[in-house]
Amino acid sequence: MARPSNHFQSTVGSKIVMALSGLGLVIYVIFHMLGNLQVFEGSHALNGYAAFLREMPILLWTARAGLLSIVVLHIMLAIQLTLRNRRARPVAYVVRQYRQASFSSRTMAASGLVLLLFIIFHLLHLTAGVIDSSSADRLDAEGHRDVYGKIIHAFQNPFIVALYLAGQLGLGLHLNHAVTSSLQTLGLEHAAFNRLFKAAGPTVALLVVLGNAAIILAIFLGIVRG
Repeated sequence: MARPSNHFQSTVGSKIVMALSGLGLVIYVIFHMLGNLQVFEGSHALNGYAAFLREMPILLWTARAGLLSIVVLHIMLAIQLTLRNRRARPVAYVVRQYRQASFSSRTMAASGLVLLLFIIFHLLHLTAGVIDSSSADRLDAEGHRDVYGKIIHAFQNPFIVALYLAGQLGLGLHLNHAVTSSLQTLGLEHAAFNRLFKAAGPTVALLVVLGNAAIILAIFLGIVRG
């Protein structure tokens, strides 16, 4: 029989680390969205922001390495906890009762997979320029990499727009449950604040998805032009 301390370290401890890593990723997603919203201020603002980040290569690559480590850790813990739950309940329920579980909580694995595939596509598309290299080396009038022009070019393609909107759907579903669940796992529950914590997930999901979708659709509809 496993000792209680081992159970805490392997189960509760893993959930706490997963919650912390998840909240760290949520913070990154929010700041990433806020940075990209500078597309509405024009090429000077967005390209200047991108150039500012590249002018600090040590900090930039340290942040990227740290972010990648957190993503890998989060995925490994999610798989580990899922397998552990299945081993603890080898026989599936004949009838599933979903009265307390929301749609987003029941589809966390699916939305997580969609989100992972979207992140890989996004990195290959806009970050590495592997999928579309037509504007990878383009510079603006000030000699900065034309990130603004690259985004404008990308979201004029209906297929690319559809893929990114699908990615936002996966992101929204994942955030909707993940934020509230993480706060609960960390013990941030109190009778006076339960409504606030329960609303945190949907609120963050809505704001992030609306912000990202606004960028995509504004370019596709010609509201923001190159």
